[in-house]
Amino acid sequence: MGNISSKQIRNWVRKISESDQKAFDRLFRHFYAQLVRFACKYVKSKATASDIVQESFVGLWKKRQTLDPQRSVKAYLYQTVRNRSLNYIRDHSKETVGLDPLKEYGLEAKNGSKQSAETDDRSELLSQWIKELPKRQREAFELSRFEGLDHDEIAEVMDISANTVNNHIVAALDTLRSRSGEYKDQAKST
Repeated sequence: MGNISSKQIRNWVRKISESDQKAFDRLFRHFYAQLVRFACKYVKSKATASDIVQESFVGLWKKRQTLDPQRSVKAYLYQTVRNRSLNYIRDHSKETVGLDPLKEYGLEAKNGSKQSAETDDRSELLSQWIKELPKRQREAFELSRFEGLDHDEIAEVMDISANTVNNHIVAALDTLRSRSGEYKDQAKST
């Protein structure tokens, strides 16, 4: 993904609004993989996620002349991918979906040693605790910690205020810290 600055992204958006296909290609290449991972959390199929992301970029290109370089295109893309993913789920399935965020982001431990087994156990516990968070808290937490969006971008994606995003993330972190403390206390007593 590289270290692309917000200024560079705004420059691409400005050029895209002027129908610059090279800038569009750069933006696409910059965000494509992370958006596919994000969509996979909803639809569980890389092929479907890829289609959703491509459709989202097609929509962006169609709206290129109305783009505002000062607004976060990252938040716009995440919101679009999220909405298209939820629409796909609504239209194709009745089951609740979501991937293990630790495995999705390569945070699972490697098998083999006792330390790895302990790390696996803790990773599984953390993953379970994240899954047990209330839906909106979990979404805000994952967008922040796993997708790297800032509070304003998350607010735009979730259609809530930045203060509410902060409240969701603080509550999620408090819950996870509390669960971790309980786990450590149990481990000490055994």
